[in-house]
Amino acid sequence: MKEMLKLGFVLAIFAGVACVALALVNNVTAPAIAAVKEEKLYGGFRDVFSDADSFKPVTDYEYTSSSAVTVDGIFSVIKGDKVAGVVVQVTGPTYDKATVIVGIDGKKVISGVKILEISDTPGFGQRATEPQFYTQFAGKSAVSEFVPKVDFDAISGASITTNGFAAIMKEASAAGLGYLESIGGAK
Repeated sequence: MKEMLKLGFVLAIFAGVACVALALVNNVTAPAIAAVKEEKLYGGFRDVFSDADSFKPVTDYEYTSSSAVTVDGIFSVIKGDKVAGVVVQVTGPTYDKATVIVGIDGKKVISGVKILEISDTPGFGQRATEPQFYTQFAGKSAVSEFVPKVDFDAISGASITTNGFAAIMKEASAAGLGYLESIGGAK
């Protein structure tokens, strides 16, 4: 019995040391991980709105999603001293899940789309990351219904991913247009 208590005590000490070490590593690496995520996000903004001077997080507008797609953030696109458009970051279900940013200019036209993350299956679902799929949205009206095979070319063999992407585009457009209209910026 005494030996079991001794082994349990030693195990508890090792577990405590391991927890403290993990906490320290997390505290050291968390800021670096956050900085890389922010750099990737703002780099994506440049991909969808290359002529912008800056991007400003929107804090005075709240959008309530009407579907399983969540709006992670809305950012004003600043050009000169005016709002030239909006960038919307959304996450929604595809075959698994995707996080996408969509740029919309003041004329209600999609300026670009960038996939930040997609965890669909390799092969079919991952084909959404191919430029011939996601670049087809640039130049389309943000008031589009985004119906696969009607408004955009679907991914053959990946209808769940395609339909999920359509829902993501609809929600991003609704959020972006709602914000632009609230500030009188959509014409």
